[in-house]
Amino acid sequence: MSENHKVLMDMDIGDDIDDAIALYSAMQQGFDIIGITTVFQNTAQRAKMAKKMTTLYGHGYENTPVYAGFGVPLAEDAGEYDRVPHFTPDAENYLPDSTNPDDAVDFIIKSCHTYGQELTIIAIGPFTNLARVIEKDPEALKLCEKVCIMGGAFYKQYADWNIMCDVEAADLMFRTLDNLECLGADVTHLCVGDDILYDALLNYTGDNPARRYLQEMCTIWQIDRPNVKLVLHDPLVVHYLANPALCSMQQVTVAVLSEGFARGMSLNVDAYGKMRMNQDAYKGFPMKKCRVAKTVKLQEFLQQIHTDFV
Repeated sequence: MSENHKVLMDMDIGDDIDDAIALYSAMQQGFDIIGITTVFQNTAQRAKMAKKMTTLYGHGYENTPVYAGFGVPLAEDAGEYDRVPHFTPDAENYLPDSTNPDDAVDFIIKSCHTYGQELTIIAIGPFTNLARVIEKDPEALKLCEKVCIMGGAFYKQYADWNIMCDVEAADLMFRTLDNLECLGADVTHLCVGDDILYDALLNYTGDNPARRYLQEMCTIWQIDRPNVKLVLHDPLVVHYLANPALCSMQQVTVAVLSEGFARGMSLNVDAYGKMRMNQDAYKGFPMKKCRVAKTVKLQEFLQQIHTDFV
């Protein structure tokens, strides 16, 4: 990624710990983060967590705009949500730039028009905000260089979490955009952090305030989910953008299934000759090509993320 390239991060920080790790890694990698939008359920609390992380990190990141986006899926009217799992009371002191979800959408649209091909959207949560952008300005996201997502599953067929949380939003995104790059859960699930990284995150003893905050979140996560492995879904997106050679990518046709038992599945239509063998099933079905990860250089990725934390 060139020095003048900019990124906008759309994330659901506060559930599994990988979002917070990804944000910290992006700052460690020196990404020019022009803004952060939060998505899914209690987006205001998520935005405060992101604001706290960037403020404590400093080095200019304390000036990063943070907007609380849409917490309610595209096809639903309203929702009442509890606090996010790793929210801490002191985060209330870190106010986002706006808690009006329309402002988050407008910020994404304005950024796409302002920066164009100098901008990459990093989407590592459900895709509600991006769908709202498409509804309001169908051409905006097409102006940026790429929309790089963590989501879907393309070589092992199952319904991934980020798509399941808002299937209609994912469907609209895949049907609309032709600049999608997707790191699916079938690849990111391979990225299990080793004991050295896990220990470094949980037992940090330095004086970096952002690392201490990350340690606090990691500790809450570990207590809440003691038997869950540290899977680095979202950090892989950050390190892939810093080093595209980490993943082998293929251009494939993808359809998001929105009904029936397979609801939420991101179907790789090109795999195993599905379209050729069942042509009638795909007539009139709106689909676009996108780039998806097929493999990851796991050891190289783990070595790189060690440089951020160990």
